Amino acid sequence: MYDNLYIFFLSWLNQTTYKPLMKISYGIIGWLLLAITANAAVKLPQLVSNGMVLQRNTPLKIWGWANPGEEITLTFKHKTYRTKTGENKQWMIVIAPQLAGGPYTMQINKIELRDLLIGDVWLCSGQSNMEAMMGRANIKATYPQVIAQSNYPQIRQFTVKRAMKFNPTGDVGSDKGWVSVNPETVLDFSAVAYFFARELHTKYKIPIGIINSSVGGTPIQSWVNSESLKGLPAYDTVAQKLKDTTLVAQILKAHQLKTEAWYKSIKEDDLGVIQKWHLATAPPGTDWQQIIDLAKLDQQVKLPKYGSMWFKTTVNIPGHLAAEAAILSLGMMHTEDETYLNGQKIGSINSGYTDRNYVIKAGSLKAGENEITIRLTSPTTGMSFNPKNTYQVKFNNDSIVLNNPWKFKFGIEKDLLPKGNGLSLHSPTAYYYAMIKPLANYRIKGMVWYQGESNIPRPEEYYNLLTSLINLWRKDWQQVSLPFLYVQLPNYSATGIEPVVSHWALLREAQAKAVKIPHTAMVVTHDIGEKEDLHPRNKLDVGKRLSLAAQKIAYGENIVSSGPLYRSISIAGKEIHVTFDHVGGGLIAKGQALKGFTISADGKNFIPAQAKIIGKQVAVSNAGVSKPVAVRYAWADSPDDANLYNQEGLPASSFKSN
Repeated sequence: MYDNLYIFFLSWLNQTTYKPLMKISYGIIGWLLLAITANAAVKLPQLVSNGMVLQRNTPLKIWGWANPGEEITLTFKHKTYRTKTGENKQWMIVIAPQLAGGPYTMQINKIELRDLLIGDVWLCSGQSNMEAMMGRANIKATYPQVIAQSNYPQIRQFTVKRAMKFNPTGDVGSDKGWVSVNPETVLDFSAVAYFFARELHTKYKIPIGIINSSVGGTPIQSWVNSESLKGLPAYDTVAQKLKDTTLVAQILKAHQLKTEAWYKSIKEDDLGVIQKWHLATAPPGTDWQQIIDLAKLDQQVKLPKYGSMWFKTTVNIPGHLAAEAAILSLGMMHTEDETYLNGQKIGSINSGYTDRNYVIKAGSLKAGENEITIRLTSPTTGMSFNPKNTYQVKFNNDSIVLNNPWKFKFGIEKDLLPKGNGLSLHSPTAYYYAMIKPLANYRIKGMVWYQGESNIPRPEEYYNLLTSLINLWRKDWQQVSLPFLYVQLPNYSATGIEPVVSHWALLREAQAKAVKIPHTAMVVTHDIGEKEDLHPRNKLDVGKRLSLAAQKIAYGENIVSSGPLYRSISIAGKEIHVTFDHVGGGLIAKGQALKGFTISADGKNFIPAQAKIIGKQVAVSNAGVSKPVAVRYAWADSPDDANLYNQEGLPASSFKSN
């Protein structure tokens, strides 16, 4: 097409009287035609790129964009496919099903894609416990050997870049594209997804691809389309408003201006900055408060606070260590810090989940008293210190604990600056249109979902939302039986006090109800969480249990893949007999006595009960209840005493019988 256009222009010029301009004109025309040709270049989606893992044993869709009528030629494994771009500037080629293998190359017009594998691809999505990377401080510290031995070039992850959209969009973003696993890159892998993929790769000896599309703090309603929210007017109303691109642009601009003003004030109006509190020559005045344990800051100051707060302490260094290099270890702070030693800045991190281990260069310490200053800056999360922190100066063969009191003072107090870009993380539909729907042409083996914490305030909505999400995603991928695996929420109780009404238990119940949807599986985790940490470090067992579910649901293995799930009850005098599905080789109690059961005579008030295993049932009773009507198990935010398992070592899910 472009050769003909070029000949036409040459012919036209030869017929004109402007022969002296021919050379200049030829150059201009060549430049214009080059620009036209460049605009017509084939564009591929982010997923279709070097290193990608393609789904085996299914027709493969390869798609992209070009000018209308553009011819597209694709060559893969010695076979050529052709199509033309439609008027909508889109094209698609379907490749015949392929067996696992690789690496291969693929040629699409002038684009060569290299190092391609064929295996199984899993979409992994949800909020922070899916997003949590192997490099996160508590996870990294738990699995040093795993990280060091993570050499699996056939396990690859594609991380979808975080984005919000409220209307359909053509593609997702990604900072690094497809990345294979080694001890360095694994730190950026979703920990749950990595352990899941490693189990499958080890068992089936095929490439495993992970599409990691997750965002911490997000509720389930932000991962579905507006049509899925018709039954929930509060969400649907917001979703419909946010379809207005002008309104969204106004919100984004307003938040940008507010953010700029907030940080300008923090920089210019902070009294500590003005008076240079970081300098060792500027000792605290009498108006500074004192605190012994930084983890108890909330007992002296009503938190959360936003703005900046300064902390100072001293550490005495003996003369024989003063000249040495060291590490200042301060643990995690739930905000951004700037840390100084004797007036010199030695480090800064903007993360609530990263341990501060700042390098102290040789010669920076002095014999005797040394001053450490921390400036915390928080626009959104409030200022606090992790209660598990230890504070010390570490030398090669020695360490000194920071055991002197701290002094603290506000540099400036500010109003909360909402997270993100002015649009709430809870905005309905925000991540579906930006991070899920554009992926749907890419063939996958199944889906893994780990989410629910952000829906705790309204657990009664969750079952319908989860059902809508499963049906919607399967419809998008045009596979009604696509395996869908999900994680039931772990144990968690930050206060250590169980509420009368447990929203965590109610949400787990909603999750358990969804198991009735065909080709789904739920992984129970209330035995491997942490009461004081919303992001438990044990991601290995979560991945292993998900792998068992996948082997059963997606790979057709004849295995026990789930712990006991409540089926029904029968009342026999003073006892309630509970029947379970997925008992495997039989029911067992981990420990000497079965615990975690409560019983009720009215269906509302429950008291602790005795429980014993009788074959494939559990008999529950209490001497003070002569006519029981209902039973509960593991019904708490953090059901720490629940110990019912099957012989395969998988825990029973919490439940209530009415």
